[in-house]
Amino acid sequence: MKFYVSIFTLIFFSCEINKTTVSNSSNIYDSRTLKNRSSISLLNKIRTSPGIIIQGNDEENARVYTRGINSINFQKEVLFVLNGFQVGTFSQIVNILDPNDIKSIQVLKNGSDLAIYGFRGSGGVILIKTK
Repeated sequence: MKFYVSIFTLIFFSCEINKTTVSNSSNIYDSRTLKNRSSISLLNKIRTSPGIIIQGNDEENARVYTRGINSINFQKEVLFVLNGFQVGTFSQIVNILDPNDIKSIQVLKNGSDLAIYGFRGSGGVILIKTK
């Protein structure tokens, strides 16, 4: 019996979850990828990310959604997080951010990544870091 307890203890304490294995479904675009697109608007930089749906052509009326996270009645817009601060929707961040200052864009669609942001992030989260 003591042998089984020691084997169980060895197996139980040797198992761990690595954060990089849990949240591997996000797309990251860093400054090297975005350097060639420095004169592109914020809307077009976000449009290059896979899994993003944009309704509206001009920046004032555009709405950003993630593919696959929606409801029958309505779609929930993406939450934009700028340097760790929750800004809100695209119409709110377009007035704050200069597209030439973007260092990286990361799209979060995984449930474990979205859990940090609660209900506001239930439609997806786009993390933007500036230079």
